[in-house]
Amino acid sequence: MFQFDKTYQGWSWERVSRHVIYWVSWMLFYAISNSTYHDYSLISWIGLELLIMCIKLPFVYFVLYFLMPKFFYPRKYLRFFSVFLITATIAAIGIWALYYYVFNPFYFYQDSGPFWSVKINFKLLDLIYIVSIPIVLKMHQRQSLQEKQTRQLAEEKLGAELKLLKNQLHPHFLFNTLNNLYSMVLLQHPKASDVVLRLSEMMSYMLYECERPRIDLQKEIDNIRNYIELEMIRYGKRLDISLETGGEVTDKTIAPLLLLPFLENAFKHGVEKSELNSWVRVNLWVEKSQLTFMVENSLPENGNDNSNPKIQSGVGLANVKKRLQLLYPDNHQLEIKNKETFLVKLNINLDYEMPNS
Repeated sequence: MFQFDKTYQGWSWERVSRHVIYWVSWMLFYAISNSTYHDYSLISWIGLELLIMCIKLPFVYFVLYFLMPKFFYPRKYLRFFSVFLITATIAAIGIWALYYYVFNPFYFYQDSGPFWSVKINFKLLDLIYIVSIPIVLKMHQRQSLQEKQTRQLAEEKLGAELKLLKNQLHPHFLFNTLNNLYSMVLLQHPKASDVVLRLSEMMSYMLYECERPRIDLQKEIDNIRNYIELEMIRYGKRLDISLETGGEVTDKTIAPLLLLPFLENAFKHGVEKSELNSWVRVNLWVEKSQLTFMVENSLPENGNDNSNPKIQSGVGLANVKKRLQLLYPDNHQLEIKNKETFLVKLNINLDYEMPNS
């Protein structure tokens, strides 16, 4: 089945067949129409139409492949229509001459009057009608191609931005975690080996799973659990943390590493800044296709000042905000409150067909 907006490079068999079908259809249309209204055979009219094609074909292809690229697309419309009308008039005179001199034995042309007559105007209109269909198709193909190229450029730009944000996110997380591991090794912490194992699992997740646009939501939750276990080992008894999940978590997908930065922010600008006991509450649930993710943490001493820019401007948090705008532009709601506690609430429509990340 032909696709009218399909463009071609070179003259493939499919492209040639489209043109052949177009011209054969016109030839049969005129031959059958004339043979129906006049007494001469269909074969005679086909012969005449084949002669006329020697004028129609060069005219149509001259318009499509010379006039349009040279004048119409650059928006030189006056030049285009001027040359178009002159060329069409010359072609119409040529077609009329074929009828007048070659087909003159047919009785309805024997008394055809002066050379320039209303019949030439009919031939001119006929040429305009024949060329108008390919012109419309060409304009449609060009518009479709431009839209495709624009869409491709936008997707490439979006992919580059998302890749940059991901590359910024990975080093940020690894830097924090390796610092934690380094401190534990220096102190000869007995759970340092557990940290290495958890970190290995998280790195495997980031290297082999996160290159896909979407990953299973359960894998993202498992990654968050690993992160929490690492932080629990680091902070020990002075950290009170809980993770609650629920709802329709299975068979759901999400952009990778989208939730972890909010938890990182709670530790980096909350727990890490405090010298006293701290707490973090993490809740994640899914109802139908709507995911709700909340992270709430205690603030460090004198840390509930709304003017404190560090709480809301971490590298990871700033990046995830950009990713949300790129991946779920109109399908997410992010609410951040910084009062007695620091609260992040995120709602995402998981069914949204997001761009490739």
